[in-house]
Amino acid sequence: MKIETGEIITLDNNKEYICFSTLNHEGKDYVYLMSNFKPLEIKFGEQTIDDGEVNIRIINDQNQKQMVLNLFQNNN
Repeated sequence: MKIETGEIITLDNNKEYICFSTLNHEGKDYVYLMSNFKPLEIKFGEQTIDDGEVNIRIINDQNQKQMVLNLFQNNN
């Protein structure tokens, strides 16, 4: 089961993030995450499902972050 908009998840850093938005582009599922704490953090990730378990790979590459941000901006 994929992460849906509005869900709260805990990442490997033991911090909670709210799923602000999701989208699928070219077969990849992306999530736009906003921290549930201050200072506010924004993260983008790619979600996959392996053996029924949802995995989020946080995108750290600046060029890929920009590409995913553009996808979310153009999705509205």
